[in-house]
Amino acid sequence: MKNTKTKILIILFSLLLICGVSNAQTLNEEEFRAAIVEKITKQAQKQVDSLGGGEVKVRILNMPQGEINTKDKAEIIVESNTNGFLSRDIKRVSVYDGKTFVKSFPISVNTLVYKDVLCAINPIVREQAINISNSSIQRLEIGQYLGQTLDKFPKNELVATRNVPKGSAILKNYVKSKPDVIKDSTVNIIFKSKDNLKITVDGKALKEGSIGDNIQVKSLKYNKIYQATVSNKNEVTVKI
Repeated sequence: MKNTKTKILIILFSLLLICGVSNAQTLNEEEFRAAIVEKITKQAQKQVDSLGGGEVKVRILNMPQGEINTKDKAEIIVESNTNGFLSRDIKRVSVYDGKTFVKSFPISVNTLVYKDVLCAINPIVREQAINISNSSIQRLEIGQYLGQTLDKFPKNELVATRNVPKGSAILKNYVKSKPDVIKDSTVNIIFKSKDNLKITVDGKALKEGSIGDNIQVKSLKYNKIYQATVSNKNEVTVKI
């Protein structure tokens, strides 16, 4: 009888030990890194999705060596000093054993974002039109330019407002809508009277403008400068 009670106590004690360590966890260095990367990726993907989307890939540039051993399930918290997206950031990793703090340390993180965007396939100079001869949709890393890229060719023709190197993304602040009249281009100057009589002569635009804008033009026939209203593509009207 005594032996039976002893055996029962041993079994119960063993069960208690098993229950006590059932939640214990060991993460080797590779598993620990993977867990941190997963958390940062989820955080970054939400931010990226709100700024136009893209595929997120995270690189940790420095990582402490060693494994993590906890009696309970390890909880990993990754925090940043900013709520916004940063392609390069210093984040703090905190490790808890259940609710018990274990340790924390900083890590340098490079978050890359890949997306199909409009980019220059040939060098584009200022005031040059953006078209299929010098640009195309290609997959680029755009982490530094979130919310600034173009995902497709726009309906309205664009021109560059600055030089764009080959292979670079064409950003929204690098372009503007192509005006109906380009500076120094040849235009039709229509002289229109109150009686709706019209005379058309060749002229030169001294400024750029879109329909409705007032610009200065020079008549090639009369060699005079007039204030005109852009009335159509490569056409201006002067009221007389």
